Amino acid sequence: MTRPRLFDEATVLGDAMNAFRRAGFAGISIKDLSDATGLTSGSIYNAFGDKEGLYRAAFGHYIDAVIRHRIETYIGEASDLDGLEQLFLSLLLPAPESGDLGCLLTNAAVEFGAQPSVASEGLAEGFAVLEAAIRQVVERQIGGGQVDLHVVRLLLLYQGILVLIRAGRDVSAGPAVIRSEFEQLRKLLP
Repeated sequence: MTRPRLFDEATVLGDAMNAFRRAGFAGISIKDLSDATGLTSGSIYNAFGDKEGLYRAAFGHYIDAVIRHRIETYIGEASDLDGLEQLFLSLLLPAPESGDLGCLLTNAAVEFGAQPSVASEGLAEGFAVLEAAIRQVVERQIGGGQVDLHVVRLLLLYQGILVLIRAGRDVSAGPAVIRSEFEQLRKLLP
């Protein structure tokens, strides 16, 4: 019989998620994760198996708590270009809850690339969720034969913004670039 968990899993996963966002997978130890979550190393191993298990769980938490939440907040049921544009513009706003930790999806893509890794499933799921949300808006609003082209261009813009922010680059022209892109898309509205 397993012992019941004596910790709030969402809180622990949020703390671990932010620790991985800050340091990456390779840059963090079990001791660091213990300090970040308040769990003993034994509790981490008992609850998640190992560092990889905690990473996978924290990545899943990130997809639900951050990516899906942001999509629902900005796009929601309206599923229109205005909401999608607001999602893109929100990337440029300071995130008080996470400081300058960056996007775990983007950080993991940079850290691991396309090689099979502990992040493979999370990367596939995270990009699929993001791409599906963009595709839904583009198909609904614009349609036509170039949906794939528009979706890929928007995904490139989205991830490019996040990489530049994480790299500390000046993205002050970001709002103008995003608005210009969406002005071009609105010209395609039926």
